[in-house]
Amino acid sequence: MASASHTEALPFYASCDVADALLTLGHTSAGYIPDIHLWSPQFKGGNTRVFGPAYTVQMVPASDKESPKPDQHFVDAIPEGSVVCISQPANMVNAVWGGLMTARAQVKGALGVIVDGRIRDLNEQREAGFPVFAKATSIMGAGPFTRASTLNAPITMQPNPNHPAVTIHAGDYIVADADGIVVIPKDMLAQVETQCKKSTAADDQCMAALKAGENLAATFKKYRG
Repeated sequence: MASASHTEALPFYASCDVADALLTLGHTSAGYIPDIHLWSPQFKGGNTRVFGPAYTVQMVPASDKESPKPDQHFVDAIPEGSVVCISQPANMVNAVWGGLMTARAQVKGALGVIVDGRIRDLNEQREAGFPVFAKATSIMGAGPFTRASTLNAPITMQPNPNHPAVTIHAGDYIVADADGIVVIPKDMLAQVETQCKKSTAADDQCMAALKAGENLAATFKKYRG
C-alpha cells in the first residue's frame, strides 16, 4: 500500500523521470508502454499529466461467448480517483472509448483513460478536457466488435516487437503525459520516488552547467557519473 507522501510527491515527476528511475532499479521494460499517445485535451502537447492507481478493463471480441461478463458496465464500475486502463484485442478497427463514456467517467471521478487500441469522438473528449491516451482513432463504435470482460484483473498491453510486454495490475500506479505512459508496480512506489529525487537533482545540475557553456560529455561524467 502506498503511503500518502509517495502518492503526493510522484505527480511532480515526468514520465521520462519515472522510466529512468525504473530502469536504474532494474525494471527491464522501465514500465514503458510504447505506441500509445496523448490525444486529449491536446495531441502530444500541453501540460497534461495523469497520476493515479490503475483500474483495468480487458476487452474481448464480441463473438467471444466463453469469457466472463462483468455484472455492470465497466464505466459505471470506475473507482473514484483511478486511471482507466483498457486492453483491446489486436487489429480491431473499432473504438472502445467515446464521448459518452468520458461524460460518465468524469462524473465517477476518473483521472483519465489509457487505451491499448482505438478511441473516437475526439472533439468531445477535448471539449470535456479529459485526458485520453490511445494508439489510434476510429469512427466505429464498440458494440458489434468488442465487449468488456474482466475488470480489475491483470491486463497485458500489446507489445512492440522491440520492447517487452507490460502487464498492469489493478492498483499499480500510472504516470502519463505528453511524452508517454509508465506503469509503476505498486510495491515499487517508494523506491521510484527516492530514485526520481536523486536523478532529477543530477539533471538539474547538468542543465545549469550546460546553460553555462560546459561540455556535454564532461557534464554527464561530473553529475551523472
